[in-house]
Amino acid sequence: MVYSAARRRELPPDLPAAWSCLVTGLRDLKDGSGLTLAELARATAISRSSWERYLNGKQFPPRHAVQALCKAARHTEDELLAQWARADGVWSRRGQPVSAGSEEAPPPASAVDAAVLRSPSPAPRVGRVHRMLIAASALIDERPVGTAAGVLLLCAAMVTPAAVVHAARTTASQPAARPPVCTLRSCEGRNPRTTACEDPVTTASHTAADGARLEIRLSPSCQAGWIRAWPTHPGFGIEITGPGARPQSAVEAARPAGDVVTTTMIAAPHPGSLRACYYPSLGHPGRECFYGTRAP
Repeated sequence: MVYSAARRRELPPDLPAAWSCLVTGLRDLKDGSGLTLAELARATAISRSSWERYLNGKQFPPRHAVQALCKAARHTEDELLAQWARADGVWSRRGQPVSAGSEEAPPPASAVDAAVLRSPSPAPRVGRVHRMLIAASALIDERPVGTAAGVLLLCAAMVTPAAVVHAARTTASQPAARPPVCTLRSCEGRNPRTTACEDPVTTASHTAADGARLEIRLSPSCQAGWIRAWPTHPGFGIEITGPGARPQSAVEAARPAGDVVTTTMIAAPHPGSLRACYYPSLGHPGRECFYGTRAP
């Protein structure tokens, strides 16, 4: 079912209270701005299908998506980012997968992945409403059905008035800021974790002789790829190459074993031609290479 302001889809009953509060805030801000899903997708460079998952509680929204919505709606981001930080803390601790299309992280690196992806956010203001929300969050674990509605009403009371006021004051002449986005050569050398390249997929994986695991990751919308790796020891190197593109590499001499390492992005007009190479030791020759496949 497509999300709409007139008929909101009920959130999953097992969604944590902090996450429900965040989604309610995002919905209210989106509705108050008057933006349709198609307009929101164009204004933020984030796909409509991704916004539907975020606003229906099927996938945890990344921090840059919350910031992009605030910019598109011309609304200050402090309060929603504080809500995002609380929800991200609950989601990361529980380690629950959000949906089949979300980022996959192998078990040994899941905690590290979550820590790397999180960015510092403003500390929440402690006040009467905040204390009431914390108490409701604790109570919902014991009585989920009876208290969920109360928590959602509190969230609406906190976010809706501000969203309506800011939407009324905006003018059509003010341009909406966009998150960073790139395509092909403009992606080269950029960090895949800080761009708006949505829904990356794994096109190939390889386990090296020393146990290190490597994946070729691809963003079909940005037509760019990179390597994600979980090495078993420090002192290694990874490199991704492709026809007509500059090689991108990462060399780590002191990275702890099991930590997540990525290269910067490379243009990938032909995903099947991308080649990933792993150098197990910086002081010794030898490498293990494998090729990607076309995007599914």
